[in-house]
Amino acid sequence: MDETEELIELCVRTLVSQMIPAPGVELHVTRRCVLGLTDEPAADFNRLILGADPQGEGFLVRAAALAKARGRPLVATMSPRAADTLAPVATRLGFAPVGAAPLMVLRAGTPVEPGRPMKVVPALGPELAQVAGDLIASAFDTPRDVIARCIDVCMTPTAGVETYIAWGDDGPMCTVSVTPTGDTGAISLMATPPEHQRKGAGRALLSHVIDDYRRRGMTRFHLGATEAGRPLYESLGFEVVADLPVWLLTAEA
Repeated sequence: MDETEELIELCVRTLVSQMIPAPGVELHVTRRCVLGLTDEPAADFNRLILGADPQGEGFLVRAAALAKARGRPLVATMSPRAADTLAPVATRLGFAPVGAAPLMVLRAGTPVEPGRPMKVVPALGPELAQVAGDLIASAFDTPRDVIARCIDVCMTPTAGVETYIAWGDDGPMCTVSVTPTGDTGAISLMATPPEHQRKGAGRALLSHVIDDYRRRGMTRFHLGATEAGRPLYESLGFEVVADLPVWLLTAEA
């Protein structure tokens, strides 16, 4: 199996861990495909991941039908191999290409320079979950009640998603989540509100978290980057494995 498809399988597991606690969530999963629908009308909270799966075309058709039945927009991310065969199907179903997401990996042995000294704490307990949720809502300009329903609920000791907060002199500055699967960790929800950006907080937090997990035996990390975040990840040693095509099905499609 090539590395991209292996990482797609891990992305499937990560999305399940992230979405399953949300109220009203509907999940459909195969080895390399996952559909997660919520009651939220925003596309970011209705997700489809498609790898090179023998059931991929049927899964895509059913996913589009389910999203349309619920009146929900849907963001679909495909592996390049999946897109080779599924792009015409996606177009027929009403999906439109909206860009690509770099799939990035930090490999074992790649040195990570530490950032500025900061206090880093796990977001456990209602009060710290609220702090992390506030940072995420501000960073992504998303209504706080939506973050509470879809993300705060995952910040529990048994959720499988581990969230951390970096504190500066003026209080909490940024947050990041890690979903461990064996010796590999999925990095997600790297969130720094605008007023705290360009101060080194994100780098400090991520380098601290990576170092801590490495001491506990984790050897590899992966993430889906935005173009805005890509320079930070590259400066820490992450490499692009593949550019994953991203498609959008609007609620009106």
